[in-house]
Amino acid sequence: MVFDMITKKDFTEQVETLLLKSKGTDILGTILKVCELNNIEPESVKRLISDPLKEKLTAEVEKLKLVRRGQVGTGSIDKFMV
Repeated sequence: MVFDMITKKDFTEQVETLLLKSKGTDILGTILKVCELNNIEPESVKRLISDPLKEKLTAEVEKLKLVRRGQVGTGSIDKFMV
């Protein structure tokens, strides 16, 4: 499995590179694309998400109103990322 071979730093760099190349792309979609490229199950990516990526992802899901800001419950990104 490729998951053991990629580091958090490598994962973050791949996501950031794709974001720069594909202007206007959302971070969630980019994370999923990097998972696909590295044969990583999206459910397993939690430990590869760096703090800066987590902040960007949190801002995106709050903007899209997928979770409520400041809420720590079943729908909170912070609860998921812990």
